[in-house]
Amino acid sequence: MNLNRIYAIVMRNLYVWPRGMERFMWSVGWPMVSLFSWGLTAAYLQSISMSSISITTLILGGIIFWSITTRAQLETTVNFMDEVWNKNLINIFSSPLTIGEFLAATIILDIIKFVISTSILTVIAYLLYSLNIIGFGWYLPLFIINLLIFGWTVGFFIIGMMLRLGGRNIQELAWALLGFVAPFSCVYYPITSLPVWAQKIAVLLPTTYVFEEMRRFMFSHTVLWENLLLSLLLNLFYLILSLIFLFLMFEKARETGGLTKLEG
Repeated sequence: MNLNRIYAIVMRNLYVWPRGMERFMWSVGWPMVSLFSWGLTAAYLQSISMSSISITTLILGGIIFWSITTRAQLETTVNFMDEVWNKNLINIFSSPLTIGEFLAATIILDIIKFVISTSILTVIAYLLYSLNIIGFGWYLPLFIINLLIFGWTVGFFIIGMMLRLGGRNIQELAWALLGFVAPFSCVYYPITSLPVWAQKIAVLLPTTYVFEEMRRFMFSHTVLWENLLLSLLLNLFYLILSLIFLFLMFEKARETGGLTKLEG
């Protein structure tokens, strides 16, 4: 056993580790996000332990609603990455297909899969835990629309970043970005549970208002419409910005050969 060769392999991986997003996320990023998010969740649940609201209901509600955003984002980015992985990106965009048509098809696919998966989750949540998502009534479509739009917005931004920076390392954003957004979206706890500096970030996220109103409805069966409207306006603003960014990066990639580099 040669210690020099062992040392060489260790040093080689240490040099590469901070330069690879996926390596950083799995060793530092994800544990940090989990500690922050679940630490705040545990503190909040302890503070309401004597409440009449079921803790199970609060957690499951957060899980189901947040899955709407994550599914929308992943459906958008993974469809694009699938073309990259299969080395089919150049082929489809050598045809008359436009990036706008590709995104429209992706959204339609996402809606179809969303209806199927959410219907199954709703039935299972009701049968196993007596959680009636339909009980949100007319507020439910507003929650869903806001969460879907935000998921698509993040997905479009990630695709734009892939086109801009290229390389496989940036693909980790497809899983990492929403992971960092989740703690500030207050999925399982109110915004008041966050440190002051984190609250300043949370108020800029459309998802924060959705989850705040979800919990408000669970506690009091009322919803502040102005918060849902603010969420929608923020969503539309970010959606427009992300689409502009994506289209600009796509044209840039076509001009510089970036599409070819993605498949390299």
